Amino acid sequence: MARYFSVLGEPTRLRILHALCQQEKCVNEIIKVTALAQANVSRHLGLMYQAGMLSRRREGTQIFYKVADPMYIELCRTVSTQVAGRADSASVSRESFNHFVEDMTPRQSPKVKTRAKRNPPANQKEKASV
Repeated sequence: MARYFSVLGEPTRLRILHALCQQEKCVNEIIKVTALAQANVSRHLGLMYQAGMLSRRREGTQIFYKVADPMYIELCRTVSTQVAGRADSASVSRESFNHFVEDMTPRQSPKVKTRAKRNPPANQKEKASV
């Protein structure tokens, strides 16, 4: 039992578990959903697979992972519900719960802004390009 809780005690693994709650996904899809580095995702997937939380299958060059036992999904939901219920009490602040939910929510990678080409002021001439 301690082994299972130690695996679930890492926020990154909870994010991966959250990403796999609905359906199986290949490693690349998990990386996109969690916005984590490939090496980090692969390491955590390996630990979760060894612990028996995930099953995997190979299709060509891709490896697909899914939650091996729905008990893990139910466990996470139960704990989340309990934390949410206690967030209303004085012992756990709403801010702490929001931080927990934020850690569980898959993050999108930030979009890179591109600089717009500026037109020169009307009173200045553009340099001729040759």
